Parts: sequence; structure tokens; C-alpha cells
Amino acid sequence: MPTLSINNGFDNYSDVMLQKKSSDILAGVTNNSYFPAPNPPVVDMGTLIADFRTAITDCKDGDRLKIAIKKQKREAVITALQLWAPYVMAQAAGDEVIAKSSNFDIRKTASPKPPIENPENFSVVAGANPLELFARTNRVLGAIGYNFQYATDEMMALDNWQVITTTTTKCTIPNLVSGTVYNCRVAAIGPRNQIMYSVIIRCRVS
Repeated sequence: MPTLSINNGFDNYSDVMLQKKSSDILAGVTNNSYFPAPNPPVVDMGTLIADFRTAITDCKDGDRLKIAIKKQKREAVITALQLWAPYVMAQAAGDEVIAKSSNFDIRKTASPKPPIENPENFSVVAGANPLELFARTNRVLGAIGYNFQYATDEMMALDNWQVITTTTTKCTIPNLVSGTVYNCRVAAIGPRNQIMYSVIIRCRVS
């Protein structure tokens, strides 16, 4: 299930964008029963935003002191919004409608996928054509692919497995040597480089 988070990129906003967005958030939280006690209080947030708006206008003449004051007022607004953000998320408790009523930009973050499990019911039989084996396994929940692997005893001792990668649970292993015993297994591949192996089955090619 996705989780909610706030897109808290206020540092990248222009002054005009920040003034508008902060005003929208103030309007969303004010008299909103879901957010009864934000810190700083609604009145104080309103004062910070009003001071920032005034500072934006005052510094248009390029006066360095006024520009410095505007930057100070801007940081005060951003700090207050960053205090409100976790409060809003705590009050929303995962409810997207409540979170969005604050007018913060809400995004969904996918929850981490659980680890995959070992492939089960792996089987290997003679293929439809000579010098082939046919392998199959049950689907592994969360797997994004499968590595069907085979090796002679000598190759397995050197950990030198031959690999056929598929996105399905079935695989034909071709071009084998008659009379040779092969060790076969399948690896389920999951997200974040997860690899889970089946049991090893020994099979002689006719």
C-alpha cells in the first residue's frame, strides 16, 4: 500500500511562488477541524506570510538591506512550513483526503516490496527434441525474472553454471551432451538484486 509524503521543496520556489503557496496552505489549515493546533499557530503563520509579502514589495528598488530583510522573511516562512508539514502528516494518519485538505502538495510513495521466496515445485524432464531438457517451476510472487541454470558435476564444482534468463516459469535447455548428467536449478530474481534458488535436480540426457 502506498504511503503519503509532502513534496517539501520550498527552497526551490521563487519568491512569488512561495508567497502564493504559503498563502494557499494557510487557507487550507485555517479553520480546518483536522488541524486544530498547528505550531506555529495560524495567526503567527499569517503574520510571517504577510511580512514576507511586504518585504517582496519593499525590495523592488534593489536596496541591499531590504533584499537581506526579504531573504530573512523568506527563510522564516519556509521554516514555519517545514514545521507544519510533519504535523499535517501526523494528523492525516495516512488519509490522502485529509492531507490534501491542507493544500500541501501530497505525493504517494510505494511501500517496499516484501522479499521473494525460493522457487517451489521445480521439475526437469526430457525435452521435446533430442539432447534437450525442459524445466519449469511455480511462479514466485514478486519475481521479475528467472535464471534457469545447468552444469555438469565438474562445472558445478567450479561454480560455472550455464544460465538461461527468462521472464516465464518454463525453459527449454538445448544442445546438451548425450549420456551426461546435468545439475539443474532455477533462481528467482526479485527487486533490489534479490536471488532465491530452488533445489538442485540431477538429470541424465539420453
